[in-house]
Amino acid sequence: MSEFTLAACDDNADWEGFLKASPQGCVYCRQDVIESLGCEAEYWFVIRKGYPVAAIPVITSNSGSNGLPMHSYYTGLMLHPESWNCKNNRRTENLLAISGFAMQALSEQHDQLQLCLHPDITDIRGFDWFNYHQPQLGRAQIQPRYTAEIDLQNGDVRQQARSSRRREEKYAGTREHQQFSVDGSVEELTGLWSASLARQDCPPGDDEIRITADFARKQMQHNRAVIAITRDEDGAATTAGLLLDDYHGRAHLPVVGTSGSRYGGTLLYFGIMDLAAERGARVMDFNGANSPSRGYFKHSIGGEATLYFHINWSRPQ
Repeated sequence: MSEFTLAACDDNADWEGFLKASPQGCVYCRQDVIESLGCEAEYWFVIRKGYPVAAIPVITSNSGSNGLPMHSYYTGLMLHPESWNCKNNRRTENLLAISGFAMQALSEQHDQLQLCLHPDITDIRGFDWFNYHQPQLGRAQIQPRYTAEIDLQNGDVRQQARSSRRREEKYAGTREHQQFSVDGSVEELTGLWSASLARQDCPPGDDEIRITADFARKQMQHNRAVIAITRDEDGAATTAGLLLDDYHGRAHLPVVGTSGSRYGGTLLYFGIMDLAAERGARVMDFNGANSPSRGYFKHSIGGEATLYFHINWSRPQ
């Protein structure tokens, strides 16, 4: 008999308390954030000896896209600090046992599971070993992914960037007469974001635009986010980004839009890093560096490559 049990969490205060305490607790796992992204979810605790030792949100429907919510990261396994902040051998035992149990228990509740693991969790054997000896029941597909992070407390962030990026920040002012500010509107953000995707031949649909606007607006209403922006000398928006606060001194940049400006993006990113540090963040997570162009740019401004994992399991038909 397993030492663990699975229990649904029906109390938002209990869920929020766990997120704030867990080292992997993430704003993207908040119930109101998941709902603002057009999704519904079930919220599960893994219980040992009457106390929650882990938590997992499972997305059950998504009106804006398929699978995990748009613009979100790390909606996956979160451990209680007592299960995580311990000796390495004990942490490994906890992670293997809890992740293995969670996969088994949740597979009995759902026909499909998609999780995005926090970068803390690099030992993914508990997920990989699920149905290891019964592959006909379905093995999990595990995909390595990368984000770009920068330590905001490690001196001047500009010194971690390429010298050409530092010059571009100056050129944004001297050559394009742009300025950075935090007075961006939701409409400017979504307009620039939509235009950016259209230039990449993947324009968003009306539902995606609506959900993006709702997400940004609700995070600003809760004072968790601001819209940073660059403007030209006529006041027109040239780039915009949603700076989102998280637990544990992290900040995120889940939505970014650009125009035809050559240097505005560099000005925006450096300004956002300064702003995040002013708001108390220790780490800036640029939320994904999984294409050549995005990866090159985010690393060239000082972002360190950081590994995380997607887990996808489906019951065989």
